[in-house]
Amino acid sequence: MNVMICFEVSGKQEQVRKELASNGYMSNWKIVRGRDELTYNLPSTAMWKKGENMSPAKAKEDLKKAAKQEKVNVVRAIAVVVGKWDGMTGECQGAEAHESAHAEA
Repeated sequence: MNVMICFEVSGKQEQVRKELASNGYMSNWKIVRGRDELTYNLPSTAMWKKGENMSPAKAKEDLKKAAKQEKVNVVRAIAVVVGKWDGMTGECQGAEAHESAHAEA
């Protein structure tokens, strides 16, 4: 199951994102269409993860753990199962501009 979580925290947004990334969450994905390879970058307040044991509830708990580790509060969040989608490619933002975590959806 593919799950996307969108969130705001009271501070240390990049550190929380790095903590989630260390647990397998990604901020982008690549799609090959014909000869083109497109990278879709999520907004800086969103990440996603795939896996058999993933669920919106698991993503929420992972976010709460990451925020607690960084000693910040979760201001708001929503986690959803991602199936069919459409998007616009964009440039990497923040720390991810220098890192890449790619997967095919």
